[in-house]
Amino acid sequence: MTAGRRSTAVAVRAASSVVFVLAGFVVLDAGPATATPAEIGAAVCPAAPPGMQGFADDVTAWVKWGVLALIGIGAVVSLGSILVGRIFSHPHASRYGAMGVAVVVMVAIAYTVILVILDSITGSGCT
Repeated sequence: MTAGRRSTAVAVRAASSVVFVLAGFVVLDAGPATATPAEIGAAVCPAAPPGMQGFADDVTAWVKWGVLALIGIGAVVSLGSILVGRIFSHPHASRYGAMGVAVVVMVAIAYTVILVILDSITGSGCT
């Protein structure tokens, strides 16, 4: 009797899997979306509310230059740590300075990538 229940459960699972796969094929076989290129472009081009563009530009500029200044300060501090560690024979300072330089380089790369992403979102590529 246990074997009969198992085979029934396996048959039910197999049938439900077949139905699920067939439903997926029906959904995937549906026709393409009928959006025009103008509708797609309008959906991707955000605009600042009236009177806010100047304020948004100011905030963006301050943040960009602030982060750039922090990257520069981090690079100078890291290089100074390497120098102090070498002069005073302090291996931990040299090691932390070297790690700091690596982190500053990674942050600079991430900063560049993030700026490109933000510019593509809020840039003036819209018509």
